[in-house]
Amino acid sequence: MTGYDIAIVGGGPAGLAAAERTIAAGLNTCVIDEQQRPGGQILRQPPTGFSVPGWLSGAPYRTGRALLRRVEADPRLHWLGCRSVLGITPCAQADGFGLTLSGTGGGLEHIAAARVIIAGGCYDMPVALPGWTLPGVMSAGSVQTLIKAQQVLPGQRIVLFGTHPLMIVLAQQIVAAGGQVEAVCFAQPFAAMAKAALAHLPRAVRTPGPLAAAAAGMAALRRHGVPVRYASPVIACEGADAVTHVRLADGTALPCEVAAMCYGFLPQADLPRQVGATMRWSDPAGGWEAVHDDAMRASVPGLYVAGETTGVAGSDAAMAQGAIAGLAAAQDAGALTPSQAHAAMRAPRRARAAMQGFIDLLRAVANPRPWLPKAAADTLLCRCEDIAAADVDRAIADAAALGDSFGASAIKLRCRVGMGLCQGRTCEHAVIRRIAARRGCPEAVVAGFRPRFPARAVSIADLLDHAE
Repeated sequence: MTGYDIAIVGGGPAGLAAAERTIAAGLNTCVIDEQQRPGGQILRQPPTGFSVPGWLSGAPYRTGRALLRRVEADPRLHWLGCRSVLGITPCAQADGFGLTLSGTGGGLEHIAAARVIIAGGCYDMPVALPGWTLPGVMSAGSVQTLIKAQQVLPGQRIVLFGTHPLMIVLAQQIVAAGGQVEAVCFAQPFAAMAKAALAHLPRAVRTPGPLAAAAAGMAALRRHGVPVRYASPVIACEGADAVTHVRLADGTALPCEVAAMCYGFLPQADLPRQVGATMRWSDPAGGWEAVHDDAMRASVPGLYVAGETTGVAGSDAAMAQGAIAGLAAAQDAGALTPSQAHAAMRAPRRARAAMQGFIDLLRAVANPRPWLPKAAADTLLCRCEDIAAADVDRAIADAAALGDSFGASAIKLRCRVGMGLCQGRTCEHAVIRRIAARRGCPEAVVAGFRPRFPARAVSIADLLDHAE
């Protein structure tokens, strides 16, 4: 079994920033990621052997690209790409952890690490509405991945809908790639967005870059004639064999080949939950975020968390947190003295604190809770197991008849929701919201699914071969 001083799960901005600090401290460091190349979602690189002219050339990517270049070129980095982490287990006989990895080409491997930094990022929050399983209905992140990595458009006529301002950025990228954005549909009225923003604007201007980028994005869409609609909630995606249009609440039908939703993002939290770290419900979008101290140490000794795993806050915040986590791990490993680590943490801590105003503004503006579309009775809530919303609601009603202390796992036992390949990442947040509504309690007090090994789908053949 290969052993490392530090194993970092996630090769995005947080993981790369952590790796830069642990490697500089002389620690044997590996970075594990499901992608072939480092960068994560926001710095998604083309496959090896491909090139994309002008790849991520804008100012918002400049700092991240510089970090990526430095870390990727460092010969001391052990890059374990094309691998998923199925499980993390504290070692019983010694300090540290055992990690079980699955390669994209099949096969399992075990590695050991004295300390683990989880920087798993986030993913688009799926929202179940009528027609969301039609071909052509996608997440904004999946559309962005195709454009960033290979300049591929999933269709020519694209409608973006939801509540998150990332739609403005994505609309620009679609237009630059030669696509046609039929409309950007914000569910919330402009007045509601402006009111939410103004409450946080005095602190948000401490980091004016994102605000300037948003203004420039809106100006670019106006120049290209892209309609940006407010108070235009999409209530259904419609079509026979594929999506052909989206239906707005006022009855308007907008034609499209692709309908991409963007209601926010959920932290990748399955691994810290699996290893027993303390978690909390992430407001306002939902999901579970890892609790940490001011040096990004999780509640499990030897475990650190950084980036969107601790709450979705953007790549600049992720890089600052990753640097802090890497320094803390280096200090705890004895590679840095406490005074050296604390001195090095000052700059990323200041940077992270300065960003909080804009982070709070973005969360308030993008808050999906009042604007989430409603699933019809026959709308599939769990796509993996083909469980409709009505089936979930019946299971919740049956559980409620026995008392109000039940959580998501009780509903899984009754109707199989969350038992599919995605392990509940798609439907857990929706199940928790429905339970909370039935119980009349906050989502935060509803217990989620119980995370178990494996965190990703793996073939039985691989498990049997490894056992032998």
